[in-house]
Amino acid sequence: MTEVKYPRLKVFAVFVLCPLVPGFVAGLVNFVLLLAHLTSNPRLLGEVRGGELLLMPVLAPLVTLLLFFLPFFGLALGVALMKVRRSAFSCIALSLIGGSLAMAWALLFIREVVNDIATARYSDYLLGLLLIFLAAAMTCWLTARLFLPQQDPGPAVAK
Repeated sequence: MTEVKYPRLKVFAVFVLCPLVPGFVAGLVNFVLLLAHLTSNPRLLGEVRGGELLLMPVLAPLVTLLLFFLPFFGLALGVALMKVRRSAFSCIALSLIGGSLAMAWALLFIREVVNDIATARYSDYLLGLLLIFLAAAMTCWLTARLFLPQQDPGPAVAK
């Protein structure tokens, strides 16, 4: 019986690239919202260049990947080194860990803003933090569900 090797490189790569998915969704949402705003206010048409509008779905995932590279690099490294296999528990655990990491990382940036501006409060950013947590948790769950290798079946019992 041959033992199947754990696909460390594939698992590492998909978890590092995990922020691309919510970044792409956010880019599309911002594209549609900006387009709707421009059509409702035609006098704003000169303020936004078409290139900025068209590149938003492409640049938003790249910016998201750059912002969240370090925490997801650590998550991907941990998952690949621990050889995590697909199960309901591991998918939920990775979802909660990924969401918490992304939210904590964003909270570090928010802390810098709140400390420098006297009128800023943490409560102003709660909805954004919740959205970051939910987007990262859903993406990590989906990534774990689709790309982690299955559990090794136990030894076959002969009748």
